[in-house]
Amino acid sequence: MPSPPTPHSLHTLIAAAGLPSDRLSASIVSFARFFSLPIKPELMAAIRQQVFAQSVPATTPMAQAAAPMSETAPETLARIREALSLAAAAAEGKGVELSPKGLGAFAEAISPDWQKRQGSGERERRQRRQRDEGGKISADELKRQVLESAGKDPLLAILNRLPGKDGRHWIVLPFGFDIGGREFRVSMRILLDRGNTAANQSGRMVLDIAESGEEDRRWLFSLESANGAITRLRVYLAPELPSRVADSFAQRLSGLFGIPAERVSVKGRMDDFPCESSDCPDDLLRTVYETV
Repeated sequence: MPSPPTPHSLHTLIAAAGLPSDRLSASIVSFARFFSLPIKPELMAAIRQQVFAQSVPATTPMAQAAAPMSETAPETLARIREALSLAAAAAEGKGVELSPKGLGAFAEAISPDWQKRQGSGERERRQRRQRDEGGKISADELKRQVLESAGKDPLLAILNRLPGKDGRHWIVLPFGFDIGGREFRVSMRILLDRGNTAANQSGRMVLDIAESGEEDRRWLFSLESANGAITRLRVYLAPELPSRVADSFAQRLSGLFGIPAERVSVKGRMDDFPCESSDCPDDLLRTVYETV
């Protein structure tokens, strides 16, 4: 994987790409590095243009069924544009040019905030299946949810089949489930390094979860692996847990996954895509955003 950029080098890349010095440019350049794209001014400008040409569907939960993008609250607008820039960079990494509608659909799969909440009929079916499982979500049920979701979207199915031009394979699988009156919308994002041999293949799986219920919460679990074994787990939460609770949670995860405690971290979530935007060095993009 590309080495994570420092704030200084990221600013240099933004300037070299001829982009405005702002948060969106930081995201575009970081995503481009993640997908091994050349930091060429015309390519970076094209991705930025795709983002600004996009409108937000009225049904988008992230925009809260609101107005055109230009009238959306600034922080929500920034988050929507970040999801769109990640979708555009990912498509470019696979050698695909998406229509505005296709770009919006891909960004919706990537960001659980943007995914549509299920209607009452679908929620009742999911809850009925959950009751059949004794009130719990089984591994088989989650697998069924993932495969069913993947099969419903032809565009996403095609994109998931395409490897990146750098030899790595980035896959997005959106799905949802309910537990105890809480709805969970999930974006599972998997990165496999196909350049390695099968025995030494490395990768990362991200579970990006938006929880809705009595309170809203965001969870992001990033599992890194090598040689078929999990080597590191990072967890990002919003709102942030008190430090003692976070430490206790990290210890539980260490035992559950059989990972040394020093390889498990639980932190507050500072941005929407900490792994794709900065390759998971903690708080890097927050530093960049504050200065641009």
